[in-house]
Amino acid sequence: MVSFIIKYLRGHKDILWFFGFLVLGSFYYLSKIIVDKYHIIHFSVDDKIPFLPIFIIPYIIWYLYVPLPMIFVFFKYKEAFKKQAIIFFSGAIFCSLFFLVFPTAIDFRPTAEGKGILLWLTRFIYANDTPPSNVFPSLHCYEALSVHLTTFTVGPMKNNKLLRFFSFVLVILICASTVFVKQHSFIDVIGGCLIAVIFCFVLNRFLRGKEYEFNNGTV
Repeated sequence: MVSFIIKYLRGHKDILWFFGFLVLGSFYYLSKIIVDKYHIIHFSVDDKIPFLPIFIIPYIIWYLYVPLPMIFVFFKYKEAFKKQAIIFFSGAIFCSLFFLVFPTAIDFRPTAEGKGILLWLTRFIYANDTPPSNVFPSLHCYEALSVHLTTFTVGPMKNNKLLRFFSFVLVILICASTVFVKQHSFIDVIGGCLIAVIFCFVLNRFLRGKEYEFNNGTV
């Protein structure tokens, strides 16, 4: 079994990109341990946004939405996957480093007490993300929008208007969920989305000149 795995990895080295999720996850929680002072993100607008437990559903869907399109592109469009992975992880690493330089947290998260599966799921998320820190920019929003932008720029996916529309709607719901379940300030959403757009635009232009190397396996 071990020899098979090693042989498979040698022939499919690009799959190693997915270990980046483990690195990002470890870095995210490590930063929570080593940082003890935070800049509180709290605007008057945040107090006017209602707490809507129903949005915990798209919030949790994020855990599937981010990796599944990347897995799809990996198997269907290998060369495009390299570009997608470079863009995605570059921006995610930038956000993670920002957490160390300018650590942030929120102070307006409710207790979400009460009965019902939605409130139970919300409390579960809260319990596994304590304290509510590393909020600006929102990785939730950055990763969702980044995946959307890099997935629908390859192969026939570029012309699949229906799937692109549903994906965009889901990204909007995911971004909205971060403020409606009180995991983020509205400014965190803006920051995460802005970084996704910037990284996708800049790196797409840079990597466009690398297509020859991609196609010849030198990158």
